[in-house]
Amino acid sequence: MYQVKDAMTRRVLSIRPQATLEEAIRLLLKHNISGAPVIDDSGRLCGIITQYQLLEVLYEPTVKHSRVEECMTREVITIDEDALLGTATNYFVLHRIRRIPVMSNGKVIGILSRQDLLQYFAETGEEIEAFFAKLKGTPAGEPACA
Repeated sequence: MYQVKDAMTRRVLSIRPQATLEEAIRLLLKHNISGAPVIDDSGRLCGIITQYQLLEVLYEPTVKHSRVEECMTREVITIDEDALLGTATNYFVLHRIRRIPVMSNGKVIGILSRQDLLQYFAETGEEIEAFFAKLKGTPAGEPACA
């Protein structure tokens, strides 16, 4: 079965909670990413900051000196590296999220994006029906939902 660790991005760009929103904007733009985990000095996941959140706060003229921790999402959906990609797919669809921090022993070790999942599918060379049947845990040719 396909696992999260097979498709995730291992190089995680993160930002500290004390960073300014201006620094967060520059990080996302420099690396052409739409969001990043917020990780404290001890390596603990504190939240996630996204382009959308940064756009929301730009209406406030003094915001660029505010800190990331003031507008980040604190309730973050995470996934274990050994979880099945079908579980991650469900998270993406049900929660309409774009990225999921991948955890091992309480630390962020990677990130899985919707793009990573689609890229992994494209690289397997399998027919789409067989690939998604495996994600859902059903044999190819059988309906995934009854």
